Amino acid sequence: MKNSNQTVSDKKALNQQEAAEYLNLSTSTLKRLRIEGLGAKYIKLNTNTKGKNTKILYPIAELDKWLNSHLQQTA
Repeated sequence: MKNSNQTVSDKKALNQQEAAEYLNLSTSTLKRLRIEGLGAKYIKLNTNTKGKNTKILYPIAELDKWLNSHLQQTA
């Protein structure tokens, strides 16, 4: 059963909205990055056999890796 009091720090993976908030991006930007293959690694779950009702989850560890891969050194 899903705990509605669960915080981001308690989770191992975030849904698309939560991941966008975590990265301070819009959901449309996060989706575009995923489609273009430029975003963080994600999990794609099909909840039925026809491929509809797909759920996208982003492991927090992968979001952190993706952020760290974009660190820039100041001049």
